This record gives sequence, structure tokens and C-alpha cells, in this order.
Amino acid sequence: MALRFYKQFFKTKTEVLADITKNDTWPTTFVSGATEGPPVHWHKDEVHAYIMEGETDFLDAETNERVLVCAGDKIIVPMGELHAEGAIKDRVVYILAIPEPRLPEHFLAKFTPEERPNK
Repeated sequence: MALRFYKQFFKTKTEVLADITKNDTWPTTFVSGATEGPPVHWHKDEVHAYIMEGETDFLDAETNERVLVCAGDKIIVPMGELHAEGAIKDRVVYILAIPEPRLPEHFLAKFTPEERPNK
């Protein structure tokens, strides 16, 4: 299943936290500084990403499409889906939510396409 994009999904942090509660996921804050963006990768967890500040784009490797995202948007990255965050000029602030709590070294661990199990 490809990445899912929800443009202007929320207006406030309270709305984000309500969605996280409704989905029974675990939140954390993540800040991406200026970067050219990581290579294509995947995660072991489904990730709900709420863009709180800034803008970037996301590559959906399944469709080879880049989608611009900005404050107010939500992205769902299904477990195992190949994707990559795009370049960031300044910073992007996210609230990220995953299905269960993880240690910092395991939270959002990135795996290469070669490490992905056969789908």
C-alpha cells in the first residue's frame, strides 16, 4: 500500500493529539534540520506524521511520486513502504505516532530497500 497524504488535516496540536488518541498510537516530537534528505528507506512500524511547522516533500517509492507537504498535513507511511523525506531548507517539526513505544535507538530505525522482506 502506498503512502497516504491528507492535506490540511489539522489546525491545532489539540486536533493532532485527539487523532493520536483515536488511533491508539504513541506520539513523539521529531525535528528535521536543514538536509538534502535521506535515501529511500522503510520502517518496521506504520508511522503517522503530522507536519507542525515547515515544508518538505515525500517520495512515495511505490508510485515514484513526490508530494509537497506543509504545516497542517498528515502522512501515513505504512509499515515496510519504501519512501524518503525530501530536502529541507530550514527545519520541519513533526509529531510522529507509532503503534507502540520504542527505545530511542529503535524509534524510526531506517532500513535499506535490500533489507526489506519480500512483499
